[in-house]
Amino acid sequence: MISATLLWFVLQNKLKQVLVFVGLGLLILVDQISVNRRYLNADDFVSASKVEKPFTASEADKLILEDKTHFRVANFSTNLMEDGATSYFHQSIGGYHAAKMRRYQELFEYQIAKQNMQVLNMLNTKYFIIPDNSGVLQVQQNQAINGNVWFVDSLDKVQNATEEMNALDSLDSKTTAVVDISKFSELKNFTIKRDPTATISLKKYAVTNLTYQSTSQKEQLAVFSEIYYDKGWNAYIDGELVPHFRVNYVLRGLKVPAGNHTIIFKFEPTVIQQGSFISLSSYGLLLLISLGWFFYEKKKGVKN
Repeated sequence: MISATLLWFVLQNKLKQVLVFVGLGLLILVDQISVNRRYLNADDFVSASKVEKPFTASEADKLILEDKTHFRVANFSTNLMEDGATSYFHQSIGGYHAAKMRRYQELFEYQIAKQNMQVLNMLNTKYFIIPDNSGVLQVQQNQAINGNVWFVDSLDKVQNATEEMNALDSLDSKTTAVVDISKFSELKNFTIKRDPTATISLKKYAVTNLTYQSTSQKEQLAVFSEIYYDKGWNAYIDGELVPHFRVNYVLRGLKVPAGNHTIIFKFEPTVIQQGSFISLSSYGLLLLISLGWFFYEKKKGVKN
């Protein structure tokens, strides 16, 4: 109501535009403060030093931090899915977030919570943090991890998500991958020709860019220890965009042709591109309206 009143006054030339803009700015500021105070209070504002170091590394954390390779950690001394401390220091298979990916939550409930070692291996869980009888945190290294990426010898084709989850109960994740062909029908007739000389490895790891190198004499199927998310991640082989698919309920799978290849996964969500376009369009429209108002007032002043 106040904003409408101010705009009415400026249209009637009863207030200067500068005063109206200042008034609107104050209204916006007051409105933002009143809304923000519903969610924030004095306890939410802490010193920068506390924010920069919200957790203190345990002796177990310090030991794991000496390993500079890329792997994940499972802290079984606490609730994996409500643990923020481990994620602060390491790549954790758990962690806390109010919005959880449903498939991963299901994997946790049906497999990780039961400590299915094959699932922990496929998630590249190299270290376990476990309390001893006195409560002191101890580190156990998992020597059986699958690594960041590997080739499998066979493909277990199932018909739905339930069968896919159940297949993980007895899966040898190093040699076999499970795929729901009701979702990825292109794999219905695909068979793997085993190549014992084939190799694939992670060469570069970044938040939005993963680079791998592969060598094989026959077409292979690679499983990547990364979460499948087709609404953002794209796969490229030697610079060419190629389709990838979901295996083992949550991971990424990719058919890799024979030869030497560079494989890159890039995070390229269309929603960000669309959001950027909308934002730029909005700013452009706002600028045009402002310029139009300016020239209108200028022309109006000349006539008067």
